[in-house]
Amino acid sequence: MHAALVVVLVLVQQLGLALPGSSTGPVESFATALAVVLTAPWLLVFLGAPAWVLLVGNLALHLGLLRAFGAREAAGLTERPVERPASRSAQFALSVAAGVLVWGAWLGWDTSASFDVVTREVESPHVTLQVLGCALTTGAVTAVLGARWWWAAAAGGVSVGFWLGWTTQAGAGDDTGLYLVGALVLAVGLGAGTSFAAFVGRVLSAAHRERASD
Repeated sequence: MHAALVVVLVLVQQLGLALPGSSTGPVESFATALAVVLTAPWLLVFLGAPAWVLLVGNLALHLGLLRAFGAREAAGLTERPVERPASRSAQFALSVAAGVLVWGAWLGWDTSASFDVVTREVESPHVTLQVLGCALTTGAVTAVLGARWWWAAAAGGVSVGFWLGWTTQAGAGDDTGLYLVGALVLAVGLGAGTSFAAFVGRVLSAAHRERASD
């Protein structure tokens, strides 16, 4: 899935796909938004690097982690801890609640315009540092849950909870239906980001258990 997304995004960005008669088509706009979501951590580190380099680098890191962890599991070096709660449905439900709480704590309460110290402009309703803090918190919460529970329940639950909170609020204040575009981009970004965070949490947890057993 990750590899397919990278291939499509690189092709769209390099070929500059757009609808006839428009400088930037919806396909290219969506690809740009998705690329920003996938490369967000690296954009802050490697400023000015081409997007395709960040996309391919992110994919290589992901594949490397998958291969390393798969090798550990095949060799019997990792053991899954006893999960509490044991029911994956309960894990998913609690993860949904966690996603709603993160959204509410960072974004849900704020519906007014504020001065953004990063852009030096008035932004409505959320400022840059607020969104960045929300993204980091979402990743951290998902990583912690993924370290203890089934990674898919953690990633999927947090994504669904956050997405439902954001979409419900956005839909209530938008009569044009354009919020659905943002909801689609958010869903893709949440799916990719929380899956990666849950996987990282699982890898770190396994490494910690391995060191503790030595």
